[in-house]
Amino acid sequence: MKNFIAKFWAILSIFLLLGSFMFGQQLQDLLMKAPFMHIDPSYSGGEVERTISQGIYTINIHQKVFPALIGEGKEGFRQITVIKNDSTVNNYNISPFSADSETMVEVKDNVPIVTKKGLADTIIQKGLSDKKLIIRINEKK
Repeated sequence: MKNFIAKFWAILSIFLLLGSFMFGQQLQDLLMKAPFMHIDPSYSGGEVERTISQGIYTINIHQKVFPALIGEGKEGFRQITVIKNDSTVNNYNISPFSADSETMVEVKDNVPIVTKKGLADTIIQKGLSDKKLIIRINEKK
């Protein structure tokens, strides 16, 4: 009986391996829609906490993320994604808005300016494309 199960599993795994190569994209799409799958916040920026509409821009403010292997780390980030709704606009120029009660963000000619409690803070401009500006602000607990 053990011999039969081992051979059956070996043959089944070959078909699963071939199927994953042939239908990899469809399998990936199916798994991404599964309720138990979550994208790592280091890649996605985390859950969107609130959205601000500022004329031709839509601003998504994500929750603070403190990534660690287990639990939460001491250092993390907050991601702000600015989406350009009008493709005719060349530069990102966004009037000041609050990311939270301590943090203000402004963008002048594609340069993000972040102040925390009135002081300039270190930021990481994660990406700038034709449609999106992604800003990551360093956070500490």
